[in-house]
This record gives sequence, C-alpha cells and structure tokens, in this order.
Amino acid sequence: MPLCACTVFGAETKEPSRDEIGAMNLHELIRKLEEIDRARGDAFVNNFESTLGEIAQQGDPKSIRMLLNFFEDESPFDEVMFSIIHTIEIFDDATFVREILEAAPSFCQQSPRWASILLMRILNSESTRPELVRQLRDASSETKGVVRSLLEKINQRGPQFLAKTTAALLATAQM
Repeated sequence: MPLCACTVFGAETKEPSRDEIGAMNLHELIRKLEEIDRARGDAFVNNFESTLGEIAQQGDPKSIRMLLNFFEDESPFDEVMFSIIHTIEIFDDATFVREILEAAPSFCQQSPRWASILLMRILNSESTRPELVRQLRDASSETKGVVRSLLEKINQRGPQFLAKTTAALLATAQM
C-alpha cells in the first residue's frame, strides 16, 4: 500500500498503515467492551460476545493481554468468561502461550480462578502443553514463580494431574 503524504495544519503527515488502523480498531473495541461490561444491561452477554467476535476478527495478538483484564473470579457470567477464553485460544500456540506468560503475574493476582482454568486448558492441549514448557524455560523468575504456584495448586486437587504438570514444573525450576 503506497504511503500518501497529507498536509495538516502546515505539517506533512502519512496516512496510517493498515496495522495502525487495526490497532486503533482494537482499542476502540476494547473500550466498547469496557462500556458493555460497566453497563451490564439486559443484552450484556449478547453484546459482549458480539464484540468479542469483532475482536477475534482483528487477529491481533495484543488482544490476548487486553482481554485478560476482563476476567473476574466472582463474575455471575461464566459463559462470558469462557467466551473470552475461546476468543484468545484462536491464536497459534506460540503466540498464545507467549502472551499468557507475559501477563501471568498480574493475571494470576487479578483472577486466580480463571488463571488456573486457563492453565488447565493449556495443560490439556497436546500441542500447547509442550509450547508452555518450552517458553517457561526462558520466562522471568516472577512468571516462573506464579506459574509454579498455580501448577502446585492444580496438583493438590489430585495426583491425576501430575502427568500433565511435571514437565512444566521442571521448566519453572530452571534458572
């Protein structure tokens, strides 16, 4: 796409690139979600999920971390929380895991229940689990500590989880 020079108030500017336009749209959609979330009107679930669909169409990995802010452990709308999960799971495993791990410290503090549910979904995926282990090896010590704590809590639920958590636990121990 050729760049177009424009003059605005005597200064030459470029038209925004497709990526810049997409980013603006993503931020606008996130603001729309915030408004829907605050209002929680009669059509809350439908409006929220419709906007999630628009965000998914953007295909912007930045949306993963932005959407994590909407998780609430005490939400009366579990279906909305699962819709957020389905929206962020559309990305390839490497992108998905990278974004989750980068947000893990704040996400786990804000919403430990949903962080645990999301981690269990990662552990239950045959393709995503090895990606988690690979990226955990290089994660910050803070991220490793938060994920290790979640993994240990998952293991406390029962020994059946050990087979899926052991490699990830070992990856958190590597410094």
